[in-house]
Amino acid sequence: MNQKQSATSSLDLSRYEKSHAIKSIFQAAIHMDLPLAIWRLPHQKEINLMVSFSKVREIQRPDLETSDKGFVFAPFDTESKATLFIKSDFHLSFDFNEVIQHKDISNSEEALRSKFIKEIKRQINKEEEKLTYHIHDQTLIEADFEYKDLVALGVEAIKNNTLQKVVPARSKTISLNSDFDLITKYLQLCDAYTNAFVSVVSMPETGTWLGATPELLLEVNHSEFKTVALAGTQRRDIDKPISDTAWTQKEIEEQALVSRYIINCFKKIRLREYEEKGPKTIIAGNLLHLKTEFEVNMKETNFPELGTVMLELLHPTSAVAGMPKEASMAFIKEHEGIDRSFYAGYLGPIQNEQKTSIFVNLRCMQLLESNAILYAGAGVTEDSVAQKEFEETEMKFNTLLNILNSAS
Repeated sequence: MNQKQSATSSLDLSRYEKSHAIKSIFQAAIHMDLPLAIWRLPHQKEINLMVSFSKVREIQRPDLETSDKGFVFAPFDTESKATLFIKSDFHLSFDFNEVIQHKDISNSEEALRSKFIKEIKRQINKEEEKLTYHIHDQTLIEADFEYKDLVALGVEAIKNNTLQKVVPARSKTISLNSDFDLITKYLQLCDAYTNAFVSVVSMPETGTWLGATPELLLEVNHSEFKTVALAGTQRRDIDKPISDTAWTQKEIEEQALVSRYIINCFKKIRLREYEEKGPKTIIAGNLLHLKTEFEVNMKETNFPELGTVMLELLHPTSAVAGMPKEASMAFIKEHEGIDRSFYAGYLGPIQNEQKTSIFVNLRCMQLLESNAILYAGAGVTEDSVAQKEFEETEMKFNTLLNILNSAS
């Protein structure tokens, strides 16, 4: 493994396997009680690892245009729980045969950096032990409603014209195998789901979250803005060409509602110049979804702050809450009975090489000491059948369970 280093770098990882290097840096951060994020963007091989030498910042909302380089981690309900920001003080990119160290810190932080590198060297040269991670106590709340009853309640609210769509969620607590290794499972997720945003976020304030989400919330790449409407779910048949996929009217309408939600956000800010592509069927691991892409040239529309404005308007989207937004959020708070925490929130790198990529936190789980809490939801419309929506959540759980239950 070759290495590109900054002039001040004294960390040589070229002699070590990628997995061992990542584990050692991760363990060094945990040992020093530092927050960190690991991610791999869809359709890319490069794995990024970012550490902050200070506590995470609580922010009302990220200002994407003026923000420091870092990683944002936001809850589903941003009114009741803080959005968190990991400032980039130490950033490594791992490709197949290369490690790139990014120089992100000021001279005043060199002492902290030196201490961190010393801890990495200690971790990397000692005999490998069971990997630890930040754990945040989570009260396990049993929902008052059985999930199928919750779906039926949602259908009733839609038929009564209280809602157009709602996305109730459920959680599942599982026991982790005694030999569970977070980084090994993370790398397996990267291999299994090449078109997902695969991430680990670990900090004292939130504990540790692992996920492989298929859904982009928004991307700002220089002057280009992009968002997507992703909805509709069915099991993937690997023996069947994707072009032969048939969608029900319920699934088509569910996805169209998300597209209309995005277009309505554009209308609120009087933005008319956008390009719409889709819907088309896409693969997300063991599942298929319908996706429509929306793109805007921020330079041509003279809207440089579009990313920040749309983030405020979009979250939570109708793909994870429902429509109308306020009514569906009220329904979820009153009836769902679980703490979504950071599930269905958003996360991703900000101002990384002038690019911001923020994803909806789906297909994710919170890691506890010997257990994990998995989360999944399903879009409910007037034509929903409770049993089918329940089965959809089971399919979504399997995105992670298939990897957790596989051999290390």
